[in-house]
Amino acid sequence: MRVADSQFNIMLNLAMMKNNGEINKVVEQMSSGNVINHLSDDPSKMVKLEGLDKIISANQQYQSNIDSVHSKYEEYETYMTTLNDISLEVNDLLLQGKNGTLDVESSKGIVTELELLREQALDIVNKKSDGTYLFSGTAVDKPSLTYDEATGEYTFSGNNNHRETKVNETELVQSNFTAEEMIGDASFFTSLDAAIEELKNPTNNFDVTMTTALDTGETFRTNVNASISVLGSNYSSLERLQQNNSDVELFATKVQTDVNALDYAEASMRLNMSLSTMQAMQTTYMTVNNNPSLFDLM
Repeated sequence: MRVADSQFNIMLNLAMMKNNGEINKVVEQMSSGNVINHLSDDPSKMVKLEGLDKIISANQQYQSNIDSVHSKYEEYETYMTTLNDISLEVNDLLLQGKNGTLDVESSKGIVTELELLREQALDIVNKKSDGTYLFSGTAVDKPSLTYDEATGEYTFSGNNNHRETKVNETELVQSNFTAEEMIGDASFFTSLDAAIEELKNPTNNFDVTMTTALDTGETFRTNVNASISVLGSNYSSLERLQQNNSDVELFATKVQTDVNALDYAEASMRLNMSLSTMQAMQTTYMTVNNNPSLFDLM
């Protein structure tokens, strides 16, 4: 069977193009370090790699979410611990005030300290972070606890709802604490106000009022400590979830590497073979085109 020069040239050009494509592919692989760079390289493996990419990306987002919640928890822990300390100071001052043997100046000093501690406690309950109220539930634009000077009453202005943050494929965690769950009710402030008034102007109800303030202070402290315990438990859960996410990401990354990591030694061999083949084809092409006929080569 005779093969015309033009047909041979076409076949040779096609072979050279194919070989050049292989060279470009190997060069790209060696540049990226990946076996698969395009869907056409291996559609089934590319789909698998894309799935692994989504798993890794999702877990990185979950880790970021956990870091954010952890940061918020640190704020809550600081304020809760301070509230507990304040309640202990209030307790000590109320016990001193209840003693009844204080002189006028000592009583005034206790009153001044109690008023300062009350304002500090109120300030913490109504703390803001990034422009929103920390302890107001989901009503972050409202203060947690408000005081009506006309009635002398304290009222929760926020709500008792929790905000939740996604920390893995199936789990959400509580990312906030509310004033109501932390202190129970506003009786600590109400009874403290009454005790301060009794210290300023004692009445026949002095002992009862002071005892009530001490009791509500104890309840207040118990509630705050309960929230601190919940916070500690949540910390532990976050650490567990963070480790789980890290393990998932590590496994997905390993599988991704196993599927797509380039064997540079093997790739180098393929590149050298393709370059040698290309050189041979080019030599053949030049030889054919510098001779008048294929028959001269036979």
